[in-house]
Amino acid sequence: MGKKMKNAPVYFVLAQVRFNAVLTLDSYVPAIQDALRKAGYADFAKLMISTVNLNLGVPATANQMPVAQTARYLFLNEKKFSGFLLDQASLIFQTTEYETFDPFRDAFLLGLKTLNESVGGLSFCERIGIRFLDAIIPNPNEKITDYLAPSLVGLLDKLNERQLKHVISETWSTSDQANLMCRAVIQDQTAKGVSFAPDLQPMLLQVAEKFRETSGIYGIIDTDAWYENRQKFDIDKIKEKLISLHGDVRDSFDEMVTPHAFSVWE
Repeated sequence: MGKKMKNAPVYFVLAQVRFNAVLTLDSYVPAIQDALRKAGYADFAKLMISTVNLNLGVPATANQMPVAQTARYLFLNEKKFSGFLLDQASLIFQTTEYETFDPFRDAFLLGLKTLNESVGGLSFCERIGIRFLDAIIPNPNEKITDYLAPSLVGLLDKLNERQLKHVISETWSTSDQANLMCRAVIQDQTAKGVSFAPDLQPMLLQVAEKFRETSGIYGIIDTDAWYENRQKFDIDKIKEKLISLHGDVRDSFDEMVTPHAFSVWE
């Protein structure tokens, strides 16, 4: 198990597995809900997501765009800090109260095992991924450049009297079917509370209290690691992949921040 930081910067983590579609998922949801309720995820909701079919072969007018409705099922814990998001072909576990990787991984695998048993066995998975968001918030009388590696701060120190909007850095690398996307954003934010990327909206979880007042100039490290390779569904193999992906995320994070940052967080 990894060491828990006293002042960890992580404010959101998710894990996801995509699997063979279960078109009759709705009929299995009561059993899944009952098992997850007993495991501490009693807050349940069914969400209907609307998507527009952009198939050019389907004639449509401006007022008659073809819209599909997709069901998603939400299972949250009582305080809405952690929970599962399930649809016909994927399961996501997400949390805003992350401490260390082992209990996070095991909670996700519990949900995945519950799903697998409830539907009578999944055939394969084709994507396994994890994603971490960290808020890099300088202490008073410090600067963001004290915390982030020089390669990530761009022209921040060269702006003189100009108003900062944002600085963005992104690196995408691959290895043995594993992908690693490392993003760093520095922004000057007037609204309070840490930000979430558009693809994570709407955010259905409560944010930890220490991140609700965040504003001004701060950084976000957004690290996404995933495998895309169809393989037989096997919980133990998925666990191995998650551990490997977490190692990639941790190695990249270590390169993106300074020793001073670790001294503040630990």
